[in-house]
Amino acid sequence: MPKEFELTVDSKLENLNRINEFMTETMMHYNIHNSEDIYAVQLSVEEAVTNIIKHAYSNKSEGMIEIRCMLSRQGNKFIVNITDWGKTFDPNMMPKPDTESSLKERKVGGLGIFFMRKFMDEVKYVRKKDMNLLIMAKYIHHEDSSKRK
Repeated sequence: MPKEFELTVDSKLENLNRINEFMTETMMHYNIHNSEDIYAVQLSVEEAVTNIIKHAYSNKSEGMIEIRCMLSRQGNKFIVNITDWGKTFDPNMMPKPDTESSLKERKVGGLGIFFMRKFMDEVKYVRKKDMNLLIMAKYIHHEDSSKRK
């Protein structure tokens, strides 16, 4: 079994379906079948990639996005590394979104990072020279095989 799976795509919104399929296939390969975990990872990766396309590359399709996935040695943590070479963007510098006001009073957008933090157990950003690296991890809830039918 390979230790990592990798996908590199152009920074285009049309690639979101391909990325979702890659995430599902990778998680299934690692025997991750819990639909809540799969949904959490897919949503978080989609939000991250959308932010990269819209902000790091300013909707220009000239950039690349690399997604690397691996399972921790203990098998209890699914790790996703997302790399881009666009503008610097540190999600830790973003203010928390307004989730208390009515929908009419709230600013449109700004919930992507909120969702990533809500659905993933770890979210870390690193800037290395001209590269942005977003590291997200989800603690895996393996289903008891005796409960499966």
